[in-house]
Amino acid sequence: MEQDDPVEALTELRERRLGALELLQAAAGSGLAAYAVWALLLQPGFRRVPLRLQVPYVGASARQVEHVLSLLRGRPGKTVDLGSGDGRIVLAAHRCGLRPAVGYELNPWLVALARLHAWRAGCAGSVCYRRKDLWKVSLRDCRNVSVFLAPSVVGAGLPAPLGSPSHTPGCLLL
Repeated sequence: MEQDDPVEALTELRERRLGALELLQAAAGSGLAAYAVWALLLQPGFRRVPLRLQVPYVGASARQVEHVLSLLRGRPGKTVDLGSGDGRIVLAAHRCGLRPAVGYELNPWLVALARLHAWRAGCAGSVCYRRKDLWKVSLRDCRNVSVFLAPSVVGAGLPAPLGSPSHTPGCLLL
């Protein structure tokens, strides 16, 4: 068997025109790859939540984290972030002295990301992230609870967020 020269093989591939079948294969492969990313990273959080209550993950901005911390200032006790995503608010609350700080998130990939952020910040043993449906979490022993709500969830009979217009996602502190 004769080995092809890599440069020669690359030149041959560049000169060759793609036919309809090759273009269809490339499109199908790209679509399959996009679906795999969605199914692995985004969809796990939506499996157990009713359609009207599904909220996509959007990371909290630095301004939103500061807003939550300003609302929590002077309120000692256990702090819980429902739908904690990548854990920014839990870490910030812990750094401000609010302990214990706990985050609940349904998406296992986001829980893993939050734990990684806590580890990188040196707080892995001090903060806690749990994979649990935020609608089923017991808040009996919690003094401070934050949750970012989408307009569709606020319209489902929950109170409007504090400190933000009711038509935009905001933070509800209990």
